Amino acid sequence: MKSAKKTPLYEKHAALGAVFCETGGFFLPKNYGNPEEETIAARKSVAVIDISSRGKLRLSGPDHIKFLQGMLTNDVKEKKPGTGVYAAILTPKGKMISDMRVFKKKDSVYMDIEPGTSQNMAQVLNKFRLSYKVEVLDVTEDYCVFHVCGSGCREFIEKRLGVNVGEMNQYDHRFFEEATAIKINRTGESGFDILFENCGAEKIWNSLIEKQPVPQLSGQDALEILRIEAGIPVYGKDMDTSTIPIEAGIWDALDFEKGCYVGQEVIARIKWRGKVNWHLACFEAQSDGSVLPGDTLWIKEKKVGRITSSAQSPSLGKNISIGYIRREFLDFQREITVCGDQYSDKTRNTVRITEQPFYNRLF
Repeated sequence: MKSAKKTPLYEKHAALGAVFCETGGFFLPKNYGNPEEETIAARKSVAVIDISSRGKLRLSGPDHIKFLQGMLTNDVKEKKPGTGVYAAILTPKGKMISDMRVFKKKDSVYMDIEPGTSQNMAQVLNKFRLSYKVEVLDVTEDYCVFHVCGSGCREFIEKRLGVNVGEMNQYDHRFFEEATAIKINRTGESGFDILFENCGAEKIWNSLIEKQPVPQLSGQDALEILRIEAGIPVYGKDMDTSTIPIEAGIWDALDFEKGCYVGQEVIARIKWRGKVNWHLACFEAQSDGSVLPGDTLWIKEKKVGRITSSAQSPSLGKNISIGYIRREFLDFQREITVCGDQYSDKTRNTVRITEQPFYNRLF
């Protein structure tokens, strides 16, 4: 906590009663006193969440697209400026180094990655850069980001910021005055990131937050609940260096027509001729006890999976979780026992597999 940095908006959040937590090396609001209300606001109206700790890289130079085309699992070359893709970077064995959202501009690319990972990712990219004429800049500390989500977020942004976002598709981004609006799903709701330089933080804050009616500010607690309700995996919790993207079900990060990239042979072989042993799934707790990350899934005293993320959902009124289950049990319809790494480690709970994410508003 002592080594964490304060964003330009720290004092603004503190004045509104924010309880802070460290995320990715920055102090961000954990909540403002009522995480349940902060979560429900995103489902019923509009929520504004400070996600300024997200990693931010800018790649430019004559060869930056050619370089990325050989690194990313998705096709950035064919994208037009103002659009983007979800992608990953893999090891030669097809395991994930990281996932990312990649946004193509006219002469550069902006890369959005998980908090606390930008320095490592910059090192990875520079390691593979070789003779390519590419500049990799870590701009994480230079920008703030608000995520605005909920059924009324489009109208809210257009009214408060004066930018038309109505016709934007997923990963489209539009620059206006001192900020960029990016359409992105982080919660299962229609949502937009508002990316702006630190020097413009007060102006964006005043435009979004200070005007009446004041929107609901939500913290990291609410964001975590919302993304689990939406069944969205994140790197560092539900995916890591042992994960093959197909195991995590992130098919939208994979392009099977773009040609070679690091790890491509493994992914293609699994797609066309093989199977993976593990699959990401969503689980509902069947009793009042909580299921926690790290818990093991058992069927007849046989280990069949593990929990990677969990939350108590105020919208659903139950404990929900994301985790991995072995391929042969993916369609298992009965209750699954949850306890520790050993069958007798802790008080047992039970869960059932859900067929779809708990929540996903079509948009």
